[in-house]
Amino acid sequence: MTRLPPLETLRVFEVACRHGSYSEAARELHVTHSAVSQRIRQLEEELGLTLFERQGNRMVPTPSGLRLQAGVKGAFSELNAALGNIGTRRTEAEITVSLLPVMAARWLVPRLPRFTIRYPRINLHIKTGQSLANFKSDGVDIAIRFGAGDWKGLRAIKLLDEELFPVCSPSLNDGRLPKDPASMLSKPLLIDRNVSWRAWFRSAGVTLDRDIAGTSFTDTNALMEAAVAGQGIALGRLSFTRSDILAGKLVRLSEHSLRLAHAHYAVYPISSESNPALVAFRDWLIEEARRI
Repeated sequence: MTRLPPLETLRVFEVACRHGSYSEAARELHVTHSAVSQRIRQLEEELGLTLFERQGNRMVPTPSGLRLQAGVKGAFSELNAALGNIGTRRTEAEITVSLLPVMAARWLVPRLPRFTIRYPRINLHIKTGQSLANFKSDGVDIAIRFGAGDWKGLRAIKLLDEELFPVCSPSLNDGRLPKDPASMLSKPLLIDRNVSWRAWFRSAGVTLDRDIAGTSFTDTNALMEAAVAGQGIALGRLSFTRSDILAGKLVRLSEHSLRLAHAHYAVYPISSESNPALVAFRDWLIEEARRI
């Protein structure tokens, strides 16, 4: 073989070797299990080698896989060292990003390694909070906001639509999970003050004859942690639950979802479009929002 495999493919291979699991590799890389499997299969076909074999629930590198792993790991180490020693690695720019804590924890932060690899000379300052940041007084350059996209005097670029569907831990009720929306009413429901169980049940064709009771949360991230811990059923947002579903920490209980009128937007002052670092981060956000 005279042509090197793509760097991203080798990265997927290295992470899969390290975890011994396609699912765990998918979680770290924030892609699907099938995306990891496809990358490995393409690499095996290109090399004409079998790189993994299944042993129980684990994908174990073959002798050929182990040899390649050693080489790839060493190559990545040398590449990182070389990049670290190029010229004077002073920071070109710093971007302050404002967003909700749950959006930071469950969407942005897991993706940040890809940004720092691509733009090592742009520092990010992540600023979380429940209230809308003031771009002038708070020193914010760009924000990720959830809303209608009509903030006066600001450029708003849609990143992600949002939908709601019920999720819970696979261990809830000893694994005896409800099979339809109506049967969920007999199970503990976790209530997000920002979304409506009543609206979701109505959209699913279930008429409620009583108020919904259960533990309520003002912090969506705490709500999702409670669901992962098996404390009840939560209305999960697609962008906040995807990684936990892929990792098997949460299961989706219904294919029915309620599409929300609002969406997640990248928001910044129009005058900031002359800032190359901000534009780079904005374009990267758009790219990440389109990833598998």
